[in-house]
Amino acid sequence: MTDSTAPPAADEHVATVRIDVAASPDEVFDVLDDAEAYARWVVGTRRIRHVDPLWPAVGARFHHAVGNAAAEVHDWSRVCERDRPRRLVLEVRFRPTGIAMVTIDVAPITSGARVVLGESPTSGPVAWLPDTVARPALWARNWVSLQRLRHEVERRAERSG
Repeated sequence: MTDSTAPPAADEHVATVRIDVAASPDEVFDVLDDAEAYARWVVGTRRIRHVDPLWPAVGARFHHAVGNAAAEVHDWSRVCERDRPRRLVLEVRFRPTGIAMVTIDVAPITSGARVVLGESPTSGPVAWLPDTVARPALWARNWVSLQRLRHEVERRAERSG
């Protein structure tokens, strides 16, 4: 059981996805700490518009665009908790669709790192959906996002190694 004031563990969210990465937890966090990289691995993020100078400190935000060139929506994501190289919690805004809490837990394993990403909508229309409807859509999007994250992390690790 977790403290009710603390963000939930990734596996306690509406949708949870796991992936193993052939890189260390620090190498995973090198990508998580790079706000510009989110456009390369988060499904739906078109581009990063601005990064707060204090990124990735708690409270810092990066401002992103979602959609396509014809219909682009601007919003932001904020660091709520950061414990490098173990845990990152983000408040992700994609209004008018909603706001979500995203927890990324990273743990060492023999072959590198296990990344567990959990997401729970907290407000807006997506939060009003029953979990049985929201879970498959969030899971599918986050599964693709973690595949992209793995490729980004492993590509960087190869270049630096």
